[in-house]
Amino acid sequence: MTNHPHSFSRYCMHCGERLTSAVPEGDTKRRLVCIDCGFVHYLNPRPVAGTIPVRDDGACLLVRRAIEPRRGLWVFPGGYMDVGETAEEAAMRETLEEANLEVAGLDLLGVYTRIEPGVVVIVYEAVAAGEASAGHETSEVGWFAPHEIPWDEIAFDSTERALRDWVARRLRA
Repeated sequence: MTNHPHSFSRYCMHCGERLTSAVPEGDTKRRLVCIDCGFVHYLNPRPVAGTIPVRDDGACLLVRRAIEPRRGLWVFPGGYMDVGETAEEAAMRETLEEANLEVAGLDLLGVYTRIEPGVVVIVYEAVAAGEASAGHETSEVGWFAPHEIPWDEIAFDSTERALRDWVARRLRA
């Protein structure tokens, strides 16, 4: 379990005792289990939500990351969901934070899994409402027609898959 994205979890969140790796009764996989109170600590993927904002001319917005991982590469605005918000609310919030851009008319594009870091990325196509500028986690914003997307500078495989799905959707329209 040392390669799991949550391998830092060493103590039970219920009683504070040390966790061990074991197969709980009735299960088939090794999990983190508290030997003292028996609580099973399931390590689940974290949801990420983002948008591919689109202008009237059909160009999409990408932002250049100013933070690790993958600093300096392009992504669509997105980030981790907060407790108490919907995926749509998280996608709109992240777009506002990363690109100072309000979006509307969210339309689910797809759901993309990044197994190794343990994230599930929910991506919406959205209508851009106004001008964009770099937010606190981005160094630059850029509008790209489908044929102008900088494929060699895309940060994550899930970003590339979503953008390719978006381009294919645009070509079918």
